[in-house]
Amino acid sequence: MRVYECCGVESVTKKVYCSICRQEIKNEREVPDEGTVYSYTVIHIAPAEYAELAPYVVALVQLKDSKAKLTVRIYGDVQIGDPVQLDQIVDGTYIYKKSNAA
Repeated sequence: MRVYECCGVESVTKKVYCSICRQEIKNEREVPDEGTVYSYTVIHIAPAEYAELAPYVVALVQLKDSKAKLTVRIYGDVQIGDPVQLDQIVDGTYIYKKSNAA
């Protein structure tokens, strides 16, 4: 996974200019597709396009070796601090699953 950084802020979303210093963002690097659950919620009443998936977990994942956090969907039950890894990307949605890595 590629991370973009400027002024100490990292993001997985590629931006042309830094929102803090207004300079062109030139720093990018690869980080593992792994992380830990920073926060999560279980969606029981979903928007119409996701209704068939409910209930499902939406989590904020702290990426490994990065300051960036990523909003993802996770299969199964999770707890804060659980290790997770990228399983697939579907229609731009990052789908993670629990892993055994610490």
